[in-house]
Amino acid sequence: MTAFAQKRPRSSARGLRAFVLVVCLAILALEGWRDWHERDHEINRIRAETLNLAKSLTQHAQDTFELADALLVDVVDRVETGGTLPDAIARLDVFLVERVQPLQRIKALTIYGEDGTLLSSSLPGHSGRVNIRGLDLFKHHSTTSSSNWFVGPLIRDPLGGDWVLTLSRRFNKPDGSFGGVVQASVPPRYFGNFFGRFDVGSQGTITLLHQNGTILSRYPYIERAIGTNVLNDPQFRNARGSGNYDYASPIDGLTRIGGYQRNHIFPVGVVAAVGRDEALARWNEEFVFRGTIIGLLILTIGSLGWTLGGTLRRREQAEAELAILATTDGLTGLANRRTFDKQLESEWLRAARQKTPVSLLLIDVDQFKAYNDIYGHQAGDECLRTIAKTIACAARRPGDLVARYGGEELAILLPGADESDAAIIAEDLRAKVEALRVRHDANPPSRILTISIGSATRIPSLDRSRIGPDDLITLADSALYRAKQDGRNRVASAKAA
Repeated sequence: MTAFAQKRPRSSARGLRAFVLVVCLAILALEGWRDWHERDHEINRIRAETLNLAKSLTQHAQDTFELADALLVDVVDRVETGGTLPDAIARLDVFLVERVQPLQRIKALTIYGEDGTLLSSSLPGHSGRVNIRGLDLFKHHSTTSSSNWFVGPLIRDPLGGDWVLTLSRRFNKPDGSFGGVVQASVPPRYFGNFFGRFDVGSQGTITLLHQNGTILSRYPYIERAIGTNVLNDPQFRNARGSGNYDYASPIDGLTRIGGYQRNHIFPVGVVAAVGRDEALARWNEEFVFRGTIIGLLILTIGSLGWTLGGTLRRREQAEAELAILATTDGLTGLANRRTFDKQLESEWLRAARQKTPVSLLLIDVDQFKAYNDIYGHQAGDECLRTIAKTIACAARRPGDLVARYGGEELAILLPGADESDAAIIAEDLRAKVEALRVRHDANPPSRILTISIGSATRIPSLDRSRIGPDDLITLADSALYRAKQDGRNRVASAKAA
């Protein structure tokens, strides 16, 4: 420690500002986590609702196909029992019309012969004019002996040209050979209209899909979308029985949140979806509102904390300056007499416990009063500052202290230094001041500025009755007096008692 330094306490203002910053970041982090959690919760709620809707509508699609299949079973039984002679076909024409007319779900029931030619239909006027030999449903039944139903791909209705879904069964001749096909046509618009009864918002859609990825029907109904295949969509490809189906629509490009349910009997499934932006619009509005409030709160807390921190910092600076003024000599920047006395007492007690020596150097500027009289008090003050700066270099260790003892007297406290160490330091100081060659005409014979030093060293005792800090000062002062009596510009050491 080369000079007296006032240790500043740790700034509370910095801690306060750090605390305010941590509080603001904590509020921001907690609010962000809560908002993100609520957003996930909202998305999961939407997904659950759309999945439930998809399950319900898939059941309705199953009911529709089961109704159509029940009609097919009845017609197959009648054809296999009554045959396909003209009288029997005439009776079937009436029967088909009566069965289909009250059903919105079924567009037509049609009977085709073994060559694919239309024999009878619930839509009169087409007998003998239509042939379906090239359709998949006819190829399937004519080459397969199974009498189970078959859901064919989406086709243009041979009886009208509109898109239709087909469910068909094979009927046999009395000998068991292939006799023809009974087919029920389900219009996609029926599903589109039925799906429109459910509120999925202005951006929502409900889509009936074939398991091969073909769009069979859709709400809102868009003609160009019917027949589009979404099999290449990885989300659809990964969908198994049911689950969430979030996707960007290939039809209108909107991002949607949906649920998908595949029917376990028929090769169809339903995707019920809502527009992501529309579904989260309310949450987004609340998020913006909450974010604004939290932002204003954080801004208020941060501003108040920062302002308070600034005020506290200015107060601490003022208190630190006052503390420095209370412990520092204003002229030389060294420790003042009060600080010296306090440090001497502290080091004396420590040395008494550790049985180590304490040395003290008292320094006096030779003929200083005469220096002031010749050169003026301002020059005298500058002289003291120069000497203080020079001797401050002697305080090399943490416990060393250089202080202005009073007037032109300076003191150096050297804890742990023995008599020889103190003498070496004192002589080094004397030589350094002399080497400054500061002119002092009233200080013969050298006519330059010099100092005299009194040195005292003692090993303190906890028993103050033997020797105390004041005794060390007295010894050093006596040594200083002897140095001056012996001609000044010299070091005198107190003799051991």
